[in-house]
Amino acid sequence: MNIFEKNIKTAEKLHPKLAKIIKNTPDSENYQIVTSKHPDGVPNMINKKLGYVYYDNLEPVASAAKKVESKNIKVPQLTFFIGFGLGYELITFMNEKLTPDTYIVIIEKDPEALKAAFRTIDFTQVMAHKNVHFIVGVPEGQLFTEIRTHMMYGNNKLFSKAINIIENDVAFISGKEYYKTAISALKDAVKEVLMHYGNDPWDSLIGIENTFHNINEIINYPGIKDLYSKFKGKPGIVVATGPSLDKNIHLLDGLDNKAVICAADASVRVMKEHGYKPHLVTSLERLAPTAKLFENLEEKDVKDVYLAATPVIHPKTYANFPGERIITYRNFATFEWLDIERGTLDIGPSAGNMAFKVLEALGCDPIILIGQDLAFGEGEVTHASGTTYGQSQYKKTENTLEVAGNYVKKLKTNNVWYKFLKYYEKDVAETNAKVINATEGGAKIYGAEIMTFQEAIDRYINEEIGVLDTIKANLHYPDEAEKEDERENVRKKVVDAIDYSNYVLNQFKYGYDQCILFSNEVAEPYHKSGEIDHERVKELFEEIQKPMKVFIEKKFFHIMMHYVQSYYIRTLVEINGVRASESDTVMANMKITALMKDMYAVMYKLVEKMHYLLHMLQKKLDEEFSVKVER
Repeated sequence: MNIFEKNIKTAEKLHPKLAKIIKNTPDSENYQIVTSKHPDGVPNMINKKLGYVYYDNLEPVASAAKKVESKNIKVPQLTFFIGFGLGYELITFMNEKLTPDTYIVIIEKDPEALKAAFRTIDFTQVMAHKNVHFIVGVPEGQLFTEIRTHMMYGNNKLFSKAINIIENDVAFISGKEYYKTAISALKDAVKEVLMHYGNDPWDSLIGIENTFHNINEIINYPGIKDLYSKFKGKPGIVVATGPSLDKNIHLLDGLDNKAVICAADASVRVMKEHGYKPHLVTSLERLAPTAKLFENLEEKDVKDVYLAATPVIHPKTYANFPGERIITYRNFATFEWLDIERGTLDIGPSAGNMAFKVLEALGCDPIILIGQDLAFGEGEVTHASGTTYGQSQYKKTENTLEVAGNYVKKLKTNNVWYKFLKYYEKDVAETNAKVINATEGGAKIYGAEIMTFQEAIDRYINEEIGVLDTIKANLHYPDEAEKEDERENVRKKVVDAIDYSNYVLNQFKYGYDQCILFSNEVAEPYHKSGEIDHERVKELFEEIQKPMKVFIEKKFFHIMMHYVQSYYIRTLVEINGVRASESDTVMANMKITALMKDMYAVMYKLVEKMHYLLHMLQKKLDEEFSVKVER
């Protein structure tokens, strides 16, 4: 068995997608393997199109090792290789820097180059490592989705400020624009992943407080799980409120029993003005202004329309919607802790993103998008006519950026829409359904097929499918006994959580106190005299770490992690950034201790507030029980 056969056999077993790409790549003469002038005859590679030699021809491996050493890597946990070459950089890194937790991603534009390497070097041991991953020959528009998947894996997000990038210089020059796009996609993925876990714990707290206020909504109504796969293979339409909706909203006429129509919350009134109703409405914003989207709606306006909201919405939003509800959880630990099963979806940042996931959960295929512009329209118009907050809700500012358009090469978007766009690309890449962007304007969503709404209707929407009958037949409304059981179970959980929060408060106070001791006994004397007691440093630093065990406790995860995770993750990102950039161990420990002191102080305040909200929820449940008894 030759080297290539060994590599392919290993790849087929451990990296089947990579093996398929390599095997399907035709042989070419773009890359030539040559023998270097090294005494051992070490192979080198030439890009024949450009005439570039990949490595120093006297010392190929040593030159790659020098490249790796120049990166001064202190925290090797998350490392991206940009361009593969003959893999000498990767082999050096794995020999010298590898730890059990190291996660490696190799990005190579050209499968032909990798095939040449596979014919030359034995990579079976490299591929056998559990945390080596390949992104090979992926189109530029899909790089973000691929990279985001790796950033979301395990604890990779915690190393967002300690990412190592090791590029092969010749590969980078050969595919400069591609690799620049890859690095840009990595930056976007880091931002999006951190955003996914929240930017502000106090914002997350609003969602938890709303959830507690909405406890009776959760208990009294059915969940989205009742409709899972009930429309398998049937068409679904996402209606959003981009300016292009004005062009094709009239085509919804007659589709109400031929496709499942799921509208973002802002679209309901626009549809009403044109005489249409969706079957489902999504809503996920925590703040009260969202409630205005449903103001002045009458019961007849939303008859047979179901609000598939996530219960983090403001209670006024529920109150303003005079129709039925379907409880739809986001993937938050709080809902797992409540243990009232209603169905959980991996929902993105917008109501449009949510509508997509709802239709996907229902089994709809294809999923057709209309009004999902995610960009400025002509004359800086941002929304369709008839929207609650007007047609120009954003202004073009210095924060605008250019993206590919569906019908034009480039157009302007903003940071908010860009965030929604990237989540759409992730969802489209992961779904098994065909996705059709029938927006007839706006930003391109990579992976979605572009056609007009009329073309989509002609091809895919052609028979009655009994939408409302199917929804009504499958929704299970809890009976009184079920409601009482769920209410009592939640109450028991709340009482236990109140006790647990007291324990957590004590842990964080201890951690904070140890940080103060470190400051008084280590940091201050060091800054004054330069003297350091290494034994005391070690002792105190160990004590400072002890309360961190709270964060890996299952109970903490369920009750509090969603609330505090944004601050916790941000702190660990900063700590790992210090470890990656600070060469002086003593100074690194001082900086880390300062970060942990701030974290413990903030965590104490956050848990205090949660403690108060848990008491509030207990009171609400007790009051509800008292009313039942009086009846």
